[in-house]
Amino acid sequence: MDKIKLVAEPGALLNKCLAACPGMDDDLRKRLRMLEEYDMGFLLLGMSPRRLLRDGRLFDNEQVLPLLLWFGQWDNHCRHWAAEVIKQWLVFNRSRGEFEGVADEKAIEFRDYFFTKYAIPLIEEFRQYVALTMLYPKDHDAPSGPVDMVWHSFILNTEQYEDFGRRVWVGAEHMAPVVLEEDYADIPAVNNP
Repeated sequence: MDKIKLVAEPGALLNKCLAACPGMDDDLRKRLRMLEEYDMGFLLLGMSPRRLLRDGRLFDNEQVLPLLLWFGQWDNHCRHWAAEVIKQWLVFNRSRGEFEGVADEKAIEFRDYFFTKYAIPLIEEFRQYVALTMLYPKDHDAPSGPVDMVWHSFILNTEQYEDFGRRVWVGAEHMAPVVLEEDYADIPAVNNP
């Protein structure tokens, strides 16, 4: 599969952020522009439906489909997404006791549908979440379950995530601070009975 370039429309985030916070400093404005220009297309490579159709897993990260089903208990979007995937694209062959294979054409058709309908909008929603946390760093907002899963998929791409954290999402709470080993000695221990 060819890598898809996935950047935001110029001004899509920055204009909204400027309307909400017209007095933002130049550094934040520059990083919001970088967020718009940051190519998150590599995240789609791990979201290939071929793994689901052939191996029973949607992502390379084996945790995501169970998380999707778990969050689906409370999140209508997740519940619908999981139901559609299982209902429309998996065929159980009772006589063999296993899932049937799916032709490549069908997998490509599903991939394109999946990317357009779910994956790309979720990545763009993640981008909006990042902009929100950059604009209001003292507020602690949590993303929705599906957006959180995109975030976890991004974290697994460690090199890209570290680059993103250093250049764009500077000072975000998720980036581990440098803590000297001596500081760990001052943390009180929890006594288990």
